[in-house]
Amino acid sequence: SDNALRGEDLHVRKSVDELVEIDKMADKADAKEVEAAAAPVEEKKEEEKPAEPAAAAEEEVVAVDPRVKKQVEFYFSDSNLPKDKFLLSKTKDNKEGWVDIALLTSFKRMREFNATVAGVVAAAKESEFLAIDDEGKKIRRTTDLPDSDLTLGRSIKAGKFPLDTTIDALEEFFSKQGKVLSVRLIKVETKGSKEGTFEGDAYIEFGTKDEAEKICASEIEHSGEKLSMVMKQEYLKEVEAKKKEETSRPNTRKRAREGEDGEEKGDKEKKAKTDGDDKKKGDRDKKDGNYISYPKGVFVKVDGIGDGASMPTIKDLFTKYGNVKFVEFKEGEKVACVRYETPEEATEAVKGEQESKSEICGVVPEVTLITGEEEDAKLEDIKQRQLQKMSRGG
Repeated sequence: SDNALRGEDLHVRKSVDELVEIDKMADKADAKEVEAAAAPVEEKKEEEKPAEPAAAAEEEVVAVDPRVKKQVEFYFSDSNLPKDKFLLSKTKDNKEGWVDIALLTSFKRMREFNATVAGVVAAAKESEFLAIDDEGKKIRRTTDLPDSDLTLGRSIKAGKFPLDTTIDALEEFFSKQGKVLSVRLIKVETKGSKEGTFEGDAYIEFGTKDEAEKICASEIEHSGEKLSMVMKQEYLKEVEAKKKEETSRPNTRKRAREGEDGEEKGDKEKKAKTDGDDKKKGDRDKKDGNYISYPKGVFVKVDGIGDGASMPTIKDLFTKYGNVKFVEFKEGEKVACVRYETPEEATEAVKGEQESKSEICGVVPEVTLITGEEEDAKLEDIKQRQLQKMSRGG
């Protein structure tokens, strides 16, 4: 019947609607499963991303320049640091002995290598006795300094070498004979020259005393000529002995004794005969109790002089900077005072020696201007000596 057919049709549509609804629910469930499965994959991908860009890591890598490493280690070595008064004073500015790396990169030798702070840090990290602070701005030595000069016993004096010889060339040459710790060209003081003149001789420091003695006793040729070699310690003793002999030998050319007023005795006698006006003025000054005053800034302190030094040795070294009027020094002492005619000469001497670091009997002294109370005391001492001399009538 028609009613039965309509009932069946309604039942079919209802069944179809239920199936469609079931399919929709199944699709939603599948979508959630897919979404849930996909989420961990996205999280995993994020975890695998690098924490820092590759460029940042590359910036931290600095190649070590072997020249920079070698030079920095030399600065803090037993061969140099105990004698380098300037650098040694910097290590004493703090208890740990830290020195600004930027200061090292300003040195002439380091500038030749285009050394940077980062380059020094990289070099020091490969060193066995150097350390860098946490900020990467300071450097220090990790081992104690020796109690005495270790270089003298293991060093030789050798020559003659061509006048265009360099430190690097000599180091390479003697490295074939033994372990070379340092090379220093011997420069003779020349008036008008801050650093002196190289005349073909050099000091070479080896790893041990035995090694130095063995090489010194051997026959070695350089540039087709046999080298003359002697232990440095023996050479310095011979030089000092000759100087003492020359100064004690009685002859007409013996150096006149230098007076406290800055004029040599011979000069005074000559002036007395040829310059009557000055003599009369000097007599008036003595009667009136006047004295010769000196400007400030003319006193230079030389601190840390090697054993065996003499007044002529010190004066000869500092004459190249100007007119040395007086040298205050007693044999056996470690400190001397050099008085120049003008403050400009004294300033030039301090600047020149801080750069050239000349040795006095195997040691590089600290050279500074005398100022403040110490300078006032020296000026007063000179005044009192002159007044006493005038009171005695001579």
